[in-house]
Amino acid sequence: MSVRAPRLSDTLVNVRNLAVEFRSGSSANRAVKGVSFSINRGETVALVGESGSGKSTVARMVVGLLQPSAGSVTIDNVDMWSPIRERERQKLRRRLQMIFQDPFASLNPRWRVNRIVADPIRAFGLAKDEAEINHRVGELLRLVGLDPSDGAKYPHEFSGGQRQRICIARALSSNPEFIVCDEPTSALDVSVQAQILNLMRDLQDRFQLSYLFISHNLAVVRHMAARIGVMYLGRIVELAPADELFESPQHPYTRLLIDALPDLAMTGRARKPIQGEIPNPITPPSGCAFHPRCPHAFEPCRTQIPALIAQRSRLVACHAVEAGRI
Repeated sequence: MSVRAPRLSDTLVNVRNLAVEFRSGSSANRAVKGVSFSINRGETVALVGESGSGKSTVARMVVGLLQPSAGSVTIDNVDMWSPIRERERQKLRRRLQMIFQDPFASLNPRWRVNRIVADPIRAFGLAKDEAEINHRVGELLRLVGLDPSDGAKYPHEFSGGQRQRICIARALSSNPEFIVCDEPTSALDVSVQAQILNLMRDLQDRFQLSYLFISHNLAVVRHMAARIGVMYLGRIVELAPADELFESPQHPYTRLLIDALPDLAMTGRARKPIQGEIPNPITPPSGCAFHPRCPHAFEPCRTQIPALIAQRSRLVACHAVEAGRI
């Protein structure tokens, strides 16, 4: 399989003020509220947070599966949701793919693996005949650590880790530049998680792939992402380089998420567990949505939504940080 030549590290994905609202009768769930970030070519950006934070909803809007209520998603200067540029948008779809959380649910149980992997190749007309398709499928299976003979099997004949390798092979079959990974290892055993993450990093280096990596687990994305955005109830509350985020987290929610990680080094540092649950997005708290659970909350937190402001090399949305109380 040919290796894509490295390209300059310029911006590939631009997400600006992305928002979506789901309505049910008189109730409105503002699942995502003004999310903005960018991803460079060959870079991994991760979004993390508890269930209900809106990170998977952002992923679906970025890849084109869910239309936003407001804001824009621009990939290589093509607006994903502009009807004026429909032809360019269709061409763009070949260059982006998605890897889902449950590999078994995302594979057609009635199709053999070779048909699953070959489907994007046929759909986008990337091979001239069946012999070339079969050759490329064999290359892809070998690339993800499987044998070309595995193409004759059905998904139920594989383990969870092997099924996720099949999903990765399918994602690579259209020669994408950008892959959205929605909790791609959360359904796997810890040892298998490490194998899949290492495979994804190797493939990124080889093909200069860009990833948007969605996870609820900071430990998973620590060694995958160049930058990490922490989401809470539909907003990004902190966006920082991965190393800096772990060395000196600023937002109280980020600090509590890191405190919840196992202390394998046994530092003896005092840790505070996260108290309470994420609020109902239909009736969110006033002001900062995190203030009912925040140990640093003071009066402005209860009445004013904090803006995402620059703090050296990161962005933080916190009144206490802005006031120098943290």
